Amino acid sequence: MNRTGGYVQRASDTVERGCKHCDWYAVADSYPKLVKQYHDHLRDDHPIAWVRS
Repeated sequence: MNRTGGYVQRASDTVERGCKHCDWYAVADSYPKLVKQYHDHLRDDHPIAWVRS
């Protein structure tokens, strides 16, 4: 099962997130990993948006 945000419930679950500023998209096996990936992306590619979030 893929979820947009939120925590995974089973080992086979994933979470996914896209960027509203570009076509970046990520899938991870835990919500904390996904948040880190998203913040790294914002910091690197959209620093003004990262400061505001």
